[in-house]
Amino acid sequence: MEGEEDDKLFKIKKVTGEISEDKRKLVSPHNSIKNFKYANLPAQCNDCVYRSRDEGGNGKCSVYEKDAACAIRKDIAKFLEQIDTRNMEDLKSLLDMLAKMNMEQFMLAYAQGKLDGNVPDRNTRAEVNSILSIAKLISEVNSKVENTSKTYSKSGDIENLFRELKKSDG
Repeated sequence: MEGEEDDKLFKIKKVTGEISEDKRKLVSPHNSIKNFKYANLPAQCNDCVYRSRDEGGNGKCSVYEKDAACAIRKDIAKFLEQIDTRNMEDLKSLLDMLAKMNMEQFMLAYAQGKLDGNVPDRNTRAEVNSILSIAKLISEVNSKVENTSKTYSKSGDIENLFRELKKSDG
């Protein structure tokens, strides 16, 4: 008796009647392009997880260009509006020029602050903050992310573990 109940339970039944397709949207609203600006995006399109599927990404970015600067990030987009191109080399030269100009302005503000008796100045602090933000963006633009993978067999993992333990003991 139990064998017959198990057969009925696991037996595939023929579908009868009309079949309709479920047309509910299964895509999260947080994957839309407007929400990418809140994501932690790299400076270069080639390093982004949202790049095209042909390049190894998930294909969600509609403004992806190979070897281009990210057009979604606000801090990069404001510079891209000035140069009308997404070429990384043009962006690097613009950032370099802006960093030099801001450094000159900071040095003048610093010298003026020294003449005023080292009184903290709001403008000098603003210049320092702008230099730091440009320096951060320059370092992101110049950095290149390379994905490398190394596989070990189980014995190789154990050997590496013991090798590291021997190093730490010695």
